[in-house]
Amino acid sequence: MTLAACGESANANGKIQLKLWYWNRSIDDDLIAAVNKQFPNIELRAEKITDYDNKVRTSMAGHYGVPDIMGINDNIATYFPAEDQFVDLRTLGADEVKSQYLEWKWNLGVTPDGKMIGFPMDTGPTALFYRADLFEKAGLPSDPAAVAAQFKTWDDYLQAAVKYKEAMNGKSFMIDNASTVYGQILAQSVKRYFTTSNQYIGNDDHIKQMWNEATKAAQEGVTAKIQNWTPAWNQAANNGQIASFVGASWMKQVLQEAAPDTAGKWRITYAPGGAGNSGGSFLGITKYSQHPKEAFEVIKWLQSSANQVTGYKALQLYPSAISALDDPGLHQKEAFYGGQDTTTIFSDVAKRVPLTYHGPDEGLVGTPVTDQLSLVEFQNKNPNQAWNDAQQTAQRELLR
Repeated sequence: MTLAACGESANANGKIQLKLWYWNRSIDDDLIAAVNKQFPNIELRAEKITDYDNKVRTSMAGHYGVPDIMGINDNIATYFPAEDQFVDLRTLGADEVKSQYLEWKWNLGVTPDGKMIGFPMDTGPTALFYRADLFEKAGLPSDPAAVAAQFKTWDDYLQAAVKYKEAMNGKSFMIDNASTVYGQILAQSVKRYFTTSNQYIGNDDHIKQMWNEATKAAQEGVTAKIQNWTPAWNQAANNGQIASFVGASWMKQVLQEAAPDTAGKWRITYAPGGAGNSGGSFLGITKYSQHPKEAFEVIKWLQSSANQVTGYKALQLYPSAISALDDPGLHQKEAFYGGQDTTTIFSDVAKRVPLTYHGPDEGLVGTPVTDQLSLVEFQNKNPNQAWNDAQQTAQRELLR
């Protein structure tokens, strides 16, 4: 009775009913509306959910009202402990289309036990956003290829940030905040906080090196000390106080909305340190679905290469389907970025993102690190003490 209450079945006209949960701008609404035409035997009931994760977790914990198809954000690893509530997509033929998608993205939807609970949707390849006019004023190269050649490593970037600050008399900065440095280096890393057996390695040298790079930026005073997702950040991006930052492809639209007065002045090139990814979503099928095969056909169609191109045009959802990355529909000259075709950069980056593993508890251990990093930057806390405090808090959280 519980299962029957959860999954959708068939309506009066004999069509298979499927329920989809998603959040705003995660899937193009026009594509969702087209599902019923593409599959005449299916009636897809799509519900756009707010407070998404809380709603999903509450429903899953109660084993009631869970949809057939569920959108999952880039925190998919937090659902790994509940993998028994999902259908293993490999049992529905997912491996037959595996070669059509980016390997690193595909792997992020697979649990350590090898169960595939998430089908690839969008990605978030990262790149360096910078003000060409301000770079020229400070005596730095402004052509994307020349900038990339000079800033191959994060050390290169930080050294240039020192010179830039001096050239601009401390009124403009190449970096918004130290947490951006840390987060973007982490986004490029093969190793993160956990092994695939969920052993904590967040106190190892690879994380400490990221910490050292970020605290170096803070201590050398080359950041604008402006936190992300604040009105102050928007204002700084618009008035030239922030001259560059590393961000994902979806930051293009964020920047355009935050800094409308700077249209035509920004450029995009390869980030220092290599290819990275930040963000991107998945679609899963819950075990409560009475029609998992049909649900999987819907997922495959929604996330086909052609429809991912449509999703990019409508919502700037960067594709995970390999053939979509080079589709002419993605490539266009963008006035805000000086007529540059930024897709050339992002698509190349997407193909080179390293394979990595995200553990279910990354939020627990990552938050203390960034919290302490902010104390170093904004309150001049000793970096060594801050690192030790971050590790103590992380270990304490893991023991709960």
